[in-house]
Amino acid sequence: MKKTTSFLLLFFCYPMLAQNVGVDTAYPDTNAALDIYSEKKGLIMTRLPLTATDNPSPLANHVMGMTTYNTTTSAAQTPVSVYEGLYYNDGTKWTQMGPNTLMIGDIKHSLETADHKGWFLLDGRNISSLPTVAQFNAGAVGIGANLPDASDTFIKTNNGTESEGSVAGNNSIVVTQANLPNINYSSVTSTNGNHNHSYTDSYNGAKTLGLATNVLPLVPLISETVGTNDVLPGNLHTSENDGNHAHTVNVPSGGSDVPINATPQHIVANVFVYLGE
Repeated sequence: MKKTTSFLLLFFCYPMLAQNVGVDTAYPDTNAALDIYSEKKGLIMTRLPLTATDNPSPLANHVMGMTTYNTTTSAAQTPVSVYEGLYYNDGTKWTQMGPNTLMIGDIKHSLETADHKGWFLLDGRNISSLPTVAQFNAGAVGIGANLPDASDTFIKTNNGTESEGSVAGNNSIVVTQANLPNINYSSVTSTNGNHNHSYTDSYNGAKTLGLATNVLPLVPLISETVGTNDVLPGNLHTSENDGNHAHTVNVPSGGSDVPINATPQHIVANVFVYLGE
């Protein structure tokens, strides 16, 4: 009789269990397939030794919605490395859950002044000075021998022709003649009172004109002076003063192509890259 009663109880309870299951609760939430109630205990997820985010192992294949606690940390640090913690599967890869879901190579601006919790200041230092894990991850995301130096720079996206992490550009410009406004300037001196200008006097010496006659035996040649020297000697003289007048002048600007700092106003912050702990 007891066996029959037990069978009947299980039979009648089955439809109710198929709808939703409650553990330590007689009234499981109707929206939950499983409702576990406890005021003293927690829930332990399955624990799996994952190998890489792109590898479903130890599962046969990726399953969307699968959740587990990973118990291993990859020996080789790569972009697909796994670390101990909760992971979920989106059908193509494992993704770490919680505050540690940072991706290697993430960039952030911060008022922090030093490396912290896997974030490393982009200050141009050699990556050999970083922890071993950070060195592996720096190489994995394409950083060369040195971290980029983000001091006084603005980070932009890659336009397809630049190398990741390259630093280029200038924070100053030089104004050329083409940059000047299209304005004509003219300038004259102030009038400087009566003054003179110098000049050099020139003159011709005496000239002799020879005249031939038709009486050759008598007067073969007659000489006649037709010009004399000027009365004034050939010296430097000055002109008469010409009254008050002005002169045009060329005035150099005195410029020397000093660059103009074109850095816009900004808030000071440091740039960090996440390379893991």
